[in-house]
Amino acid sequence: MNISRKLMLIVILTAAEVSITIYSAFEIAKGAKFHQLNFLHLKYAQQLTKSVKKIENDIPIDINTIESDILLIRQLPIECIDEINPLNLAIMKAINTDQTLTICQNDIKIADKALLSVDQYKKGELSRDDFLLNLNVSLNSFNKSSELFEEPIRKTVSFILMTLIPLVLIISFFNIIFITYLSRTISSSIRNLTLLLSSKPESNINLDDELEIKTSGELKALVIAARQRIKNDLLNIENSIELKEIINSQTASLQQANDELAQFAYRASHDLKSPLSGAKSLAHFVIEDIKAGDTEEASQNALIIYQQMEKLETLVVDILLLAKAEIGNEDRNIIDFNQLIVDMKERLTWLMQDNPCTLKTTINLSVPIKSEKARFAQIIENLISNGLKYYDRNKDAPFVHCDIFNEQDNFIIIVTDNGIGIPQKHQSEVFDMFKRFHADTSSGSGLGMALVKKHIEYLNGEISLQSSAEGTAFKIIIPMDKLT
Repeated sequence: MNISRKLMLIVILTAAEVSITIYSAFEIAKGAKFHQLNFLHLKYAQQLTKSVKKIENDIPIDINTIESDILLIRQLPIECIDEINPLNLAIMKAINTDQTLTICQNDIKIADKALLSVDQYKKGELSRDDFLLNLNVSLNSFNKSSELFEEPIRKTVSFILMTLIPLVLIISFFNIIFITYLSRTISSSIRNLTLLLSSKPESNINLDDELEIKTSGELKALVIAARQRIKNDLLNIENSIELKEIINSQTASLQQANDELAQFAYRASHDLKSPLSGAKSLAHFVIEDIKAGDTEEASQNALIIYQQMEKLETLVVDILLLAKAEIGNEDRNIIDFNQLIVDMKERLTWLMQDNPCTLKTTINLSVPIKSEKARFAQIIENLISNGLKYYDRNKDAPFVHCDIFNEQDNFIIIVTDNGIGIPQKHQSEVFDMFKRFHADTSSGSGLGMALVKKHIEYLNGEISLQSSAEGTAFKIIIPMDKLT
């Protein structure tokens, strides 16, 4: 199985486990709420009993208090019915406790009759003795409903506890074992490739055989593609008078590519392992919290696991985009940059929602641009989203401007902002992989600017930057002959 599929499977399994755990926590909390509703039912019935006793002792009737108590009693079975979802109802029918709904419905009818008596007494249509008699009948029914309600609810809650907690424990145990296995296979593949590329092979070792044995999937395809490209380049320059210099240059490039690949494999394995290890530990805490009955802590830990998996999914997507950046697409069409900007704003709604930055775009093209829309969407979105993320909170009017135009034989994109800027000592590393210079301000995979650089290099373009405490400006220049 490919690494990307393994990672996606890990995300799916963890998301399923978190969903079941959270649902279990809410169902357990719901059981406690049912008991609380019955307690309040008894409490309000007791208040109504006191009012009835006063009437029996010839104390003037406080009709407003009596009506208020009956309304409170009536609201409780309504809340109980609203809390019961289709799954709860199916469970109650299966264990023969669905009479709870009938009890609640009868309680509502009793309350309606009591409210009718109150209304008749207010209008003088009912005598004091008849009114007292009706209230006593209602009280007896309310007390009987409370007694009948407790047993089926206790039985239902017990069944849910005995079913859901073992289910969560079984799924968690399975996930821990399976995710551990998948993470070890991923780490093993990356580690083997790193050792293979970093070591100095003996003369009697065949690299193709070693690749066949120690690598598979995307990693193997990546290495084979890189080696094949280098072989093709060497064949094309075989008869050149500068053969020796070019061979030396290609050898150095190969070494650099191997070093970069080894670094990529190490950083990727580290960034992939971190959220997996954190999720594994938190899953153990969730199990312990559920055993201890601490559903609030379990829900918080489950939410953290979900956030860790979101980070892992973002990293996987960015790695796949980076891998595809050098692969050409024959499907080239005229790009509508106005629509591209509209689509980008929709995708960045989460970032712009509470962001005080003003985003302004200017498009001034004298000729249509024909290319792969996805490349330009990723270039512009990464540059603009960085400007939005790293705005300067100490400036009164933060902004991000994007200008798209053509002049002479060049297509130009300029993205400027007045944000916090990039430290001078790190500006040469902006387009390196896994680089983040303001981790306390925003987090990400660290692959966005590397992806931008890959796309621009594919289009034979250039990108430059100027940055200071006043802000940052990126300028992209692409020859028009690549875009028409």
